[in-house]
Amino acid sequence: MTDMTAINADDSEILKFEQVKYDYEIASDDESGEGNGVRLVHALTGATFDVKRGEFVAIIGRNGSGKSTAAKLMNAILLPSSGTVIVDGIDTSDGKMEWEIRSRVGMVFQNPDNQIIGATVEEDVAFGLENLGVPRDEMIKRIDWAASTVGIADRLKTEPHLLSGGQKQRVAIAGILAMRPDCIVLDEATAMLDPVGRSEVMKVAASLNREFGITIIHITHHMDEAVKCDRVIVMGNGAAVREGTPRELFSDPAFMRAWGLEVPGVTALAEALSERGIGIRRDILDIDEALPELVRLVSENADGAAVSHESMIGREEERAGRPGRYIYRDGPNSVEAVSISYTYGPGTPFEKKAIEDITFSVGDGEFFGIIGHTGCGKSTLVQHLNGLLKAGSGTLRIGGQEMRDANVKQLRKRVGLVFQYPEYQLFEATVAKDVAFGIRNDGLTDEETAARIDEALTLVGLDPEAVRNKSIYDLSGGQKRRVAIAGILVMKPGILVLDEPAAGLDPAGRDEILGICSRLNRDNGITVILVSHSMDDVARLCDRILVMNHGRTEMIGTPEEIFENEARLSEIGLTVPQLSGLFHRLNEALPGISISRKIYSVEDGVDEIAALLGLKNATGGESAGEATV
Repeated sequence: MTDMTAINADDSEILKFEQVKYDYEIASDDESGEGNGVRLVHALTGATFDVKRGEFVAIIGRNGSGKSTAAKLMNAILLPSSGTVIVDGIDTSDGKMEWEIRSRVGMVFQNPDNQIIGATVEEDVAFGLENLGVPRDEMIKRIDWAASTVGIADRLKTEPHLLSGGQKQRVAIAGILAMRPDCIVLDEATAMLDPVGRSEVMKVAASLNREFGITIIHITHHMDEAVKCDRVIVMGNGAAVREGTPRELFSDPAFMRAWGLEVPGVTALAEALSERGIGIRRDILDIDEALPELVRLVSENADGAAVSHESMIGREEERAGRPGRYIYRDGPNSVEAVSISYTYGPGTPFEKKAIEDITFSVGDGEFFGIIGHTGCGKSTLVQHLNGLLKAGSGTLRIGGQEMRDANVKQLRKRVGLVFQYPEYQLFEATVAKDVAFGIRNDGLTDEETAARIDEALTLVGLDPEAVRNKSIYDLSGGQKRRVAIAGILVMKPGILVLDEPAAGLDPAGRDEILGICSRLNRDNGITVILVSHSMDDVARLCDRILVMNHGRTEMIGTPEEIFENEARLSEIGLTVPQLSGLFHRLNEALPGISISRKIYSVEDGVDEIAALLGLKNATGGESAGEATV
């Protein structure tokens, strides 16, 4: 799209990494003097890969694998420590061609709020063009074209703060697109968005790639997004460890899991069914591929006794009655909110009603979920629970005590609030000092403080001996998040409120953090309130779910009750878990067979299919050889 003539360009490649290394310098406490108080962290250790023109490529990998460092090298925000990065024929190590490179490769980062600076959408899209010195008439044409291309043409005069997260990310993409790059890098650009916002961004990226030939490099932790790309590059330990089509990579679940990644839910279901001896393709990637396979399987092999409505109800009741099902109870760690409302900036030109007439209750020891579209008021609501915000109207009780009568300092020890990206809150020199911050003024002896620190670290799965005296900078992303949670647990809260605790984490890191939350709830009796954009996570973990919509209560119920309302959830910007969506489709495709729609895990999916085929359930069934269909 640019009229620049590339230097020594290979027409088949727009980007090439050859044995690229990059080292970050961080302060060192090493008293030996080696490195003059500075040591190196090896972010890239010899990355080699290329991207062809017009490709839609996903880059995936664990936190710390080097993905974001590689992204910054792609448009010369960083320059390699060694090795070569070639962008459209330009060697970035020259250090004098930044503007040439950035005119070819545009970057869209994770948080759109960090990129948007204009007072209106139009001003923001124009920002890059002004820096390029584009004439005004041409600028207007480009703004209109870019805005129309990403679907925000009707929002040009809108103030950015009035947009949803997905719309803001479209604005960020439009600002890059208006500069007419050959390649756009999306660095975790969907990480903070609700399901519909994620879908919007992916549709825009696919359209830019398909209709305009723009190369898209999409860095993501969402495997369902990687599935939609032409090719996937897996990074680990600072290098590209494997690449291939989505089908090639996701057909090898063992490899993916070995590198801390996962496969889509429907792929995992096909794998589990196949291992059970049920004849089904193992290389299924999405619902559209899974549905005809299951329709064929069930319609051709259904067991007459298992397909009745009564049989289906029996299976659902059996799953619902499994041991450990929470029974609501009041107690010191219960929450009751009645008609809570809150307005930001009341009486000013910036007045904005964030939540209105919210009513819900959380039982003592319950694992409670809160979901809703970006900007619906979830974070505002949970900040009321430990007194960071005071309701404009309504009543809030913690353990039966009215918040208005509570000692806020003591309340914050009872109700621990963990924010999005809690590792950004870490500030002390060592892990122990950071964890101890919340009890520093509690009059504890050194021995008591040390015991509390070690207890909190153990609760989050860290070895106190190994990490107690470590610098925060020596920790991985997942470890930092654990330390941040330990800093809350050290105060021994009865209620733990987590606002998107898994945001930005790779699949293994997400499972680690959510596993900790589950154990704290199950083994320690802590009431957990989880705010999340992941429908799969809340379906799997939560006893009940509050759904919010534009600052109001939309519905409250068990996961089974909530996710039965697929159409309404879609209208308000949410989805159902992938496996639930698959079984909804299967139920509709085979109206003569009663198939449960209330499937939220691979295990439940295998049980349901096995039962429909007349096989015993997955946990106590026949051998694979006996069960072959």
